[in-house]
Amino acid sequence: MTKALSIAELAAIAAEQEDQTVEQTVSFDNEPPPAGATVGRFIEYIEIGKQKQPDYNGKPKPDAECVRLTFELLHPKKNIHEYEVEGEKRVRADRVSIRISKKMSDKAKFKKLFNAMTYGRDSIKHMAQMLGEAFIITIYHNVVEAEGKKRTYVNLDQDGQYGIRAPFIIDPLEETKKDVPVGDPISPLRLFLFNNPTKETWDSLFIDGTREVKKDGGAVEHVSKNWLQELILDASNYSGSALEALLGGVAELPTSEEEVAEQPEEKPVEKKTVATVAKAAAKPAGKPAAAKPSAPAAKKAAPADDALAALGLV
Repeated sequence: MTKALSIAELAAIAAEQEDQTVEQTVSFDNEPPPAGATVGRFIEYIEIGKQKQPDYNGKPKPDAECVRLTFELLHPKKNIHEYEVEGEKRVRADRVSIRISKKMSDKAKFKKLFNAMTYGRDSIKHMAQMLGEAFIITIYHNVVEAEGKKRTYVNLDQDGQYGIRAPFIIDPLEETKKDVPVGDPISPLRLFLFNNPTKETWDSLFIDGTREVKKDGGAVEHVSKNWLQELILDASNYSGSALEALLGGVAELPTSEEEVAEQPEEKPVEKKTVATVAKAAAKPAGKPAAAKPSAPAAKKAAPADDALAALGLV
């Protein structure tokens, strides 16, 4: 009769067969999405508050309210890529993100982009209402050479005009409309309104972990990956904002989900929806609790229509 192995013996065998101290990394090529026409969906509208602007003709410009916009490119042959993690096949899509000043004058790039995305629909009053929508998108490349190296920048506009239009084609002779097929988004939709934040939309911006940065002299510094929340907290209009009130005036960010988990809850928290949180946030708040902003657990994004309706954008 074969002697049963102890837990320690089984563990020793497992250690010989699999070294779990070795990190498994997934590498993607850094090739930009190809130039030309493709299809995609609008997946992120993230307001980042008032940010510094580059000087104009040597003169400083005032801070401006800015927004980060992301489009996920979904052409099955051009933009969808398969990769493997621990034997499991996954897919990812090319994404293009831009940071733009939220200005509404006729000559402003934000207004031009808004007009292109609405393509004449008077019912759209806010860009966030178009989250999840499909578009025909033209990608432009801008190749810059410096110090003997060429770098390709990806743009959504050329000479100030955006190559974004409705996801259908009108036959000029038959006067018929043909819809262009666009797949469902692979990435979750994300919405953050600086002047109307909720815990859910703030937590969705959290990026866990740290990265190594080599400094002059060869020293290595560990820097938080949570750049997006840090950027928003650095906005010049953060002080006194609705976001500061939501966070209880504590602008110290966690660097990991484990650190957030260590923070004790003052009382049991009921399960909330975006609608209930938005309703609660609209009520006058008492003295804010001095708690750090929490990190989001991995979860699917709520349907865009529900989130937008809860925030009064539809």
